[in-house]
Amino acid sequence: MFAQVYKHLKSEGFDVYSIGQHKGICTNPYLVIKENGESEVAGTSLINDTVELLIYYPVGRYSELSSYKKRILDAMKYQRGIRRVIEAMPTIIDDDKKAYMTSFTYKKIKMKEGA
Repeated sequence: MFAQVYKHLKSEGFDVYSIGQHKGICTNPYLVIKENGESEVAGTSLINDTVELLIYYPVGRYSELSSYKKRILDAMKYQRGIRRVIEAMPTIIDDDKKAYMTSFTYKKIKMKEGA
């Protein structure tokens, strides 16, 4: 699911990274896609595949963060079979990156291999 989300958000004009890839402070908004693994759906042959979109937005531009998050939500609406599962995490300040940080979590239900 990582590749699917990455390609989609890139094509929508977002600056997207895998975990640990972005270096330095946040001078422009960007997203980090973090795979949160798979979990079985009890009593079925299905698996939840989960990713978290970590949102970084430069400190000092808080008034713009809300519209950036809305752009992400709007873009993700068009990903077939993927849906948001948790409300946005509270916004915090990442002192190392000098950024506001929050996240959205998405899941995709898929069949177990060999099922």
